[in-house]
Amino acid sequence: MELFNETTDLLLKKGIEVRSPYIPYLQEVDMVEKQHFLAGWWGEQRPLTAAEITHLFSNIQTNHMGTAVITGFAQVAKSKDVRDYFKRGKEISKEQIEVFSKSLHEDDLPAPVTWDAQVQDTTESPFSDKLMLFQISLMTAAGMGNYGTAISASPRRDIAAVYVRLQGEIGLYAEDGLNLLIKHAWLERPPHAADRDQLMK
Repeated sequence: MELFNETTDLLLKKGIEVRSPYIPYLQEVDMVEKQHFLAGWWGEQRPLTAAEITHLFSNIQTNHMGTAVITGFAQVAKSKDVRDYFKRGKEISKEQIEVFSKSLHEDDLPAPVTWDAQVQDTTESPFSDKLMLFQISLMTAAGMGNYGTAISASPRRDIAAVYVRLQGEIGLYAEDGLNLLIKHAWLERPPHAADRDQLMK
């Protein structure tokens, strides 16, 4: 925690860390009185809630981190199909960052900045394609989990619908990653229940 705080302070001093969005403190309890609180597709939209802001901001941050990692992996991957898969993942991530950032900007809130410039220009891989593809599969699965959590904390229908759409998009991307792992014989079958029907034959 001390290292995290020191790092954050240094980033802030150098002006390369975007502060998390600031919202005013509540002066009194304000109860929701109308169904319009859930609206979002048409008409006037209510401002984002603190939970919605938190999830949008953190999902932009994790996508930025994923974009930087996958950029580095795409530069060094030896297999063309793995490299193409990484490039596609980078494009998906960048598009999703734009969608989340737009929601924050509409409420005059800051969005995190990219880390792409920090990726070294090397083409020599310190890792195998198998390890890099497995790592991206893990990050994609974690991203889907983050989106699921964000859906549950986003009462505004338009925000929840965006997460559902984007989750489907990365779900298809994750499936293609598993197909690549299977194609290259890199996917170990996880422990599973006994196949009783097979045992009874």
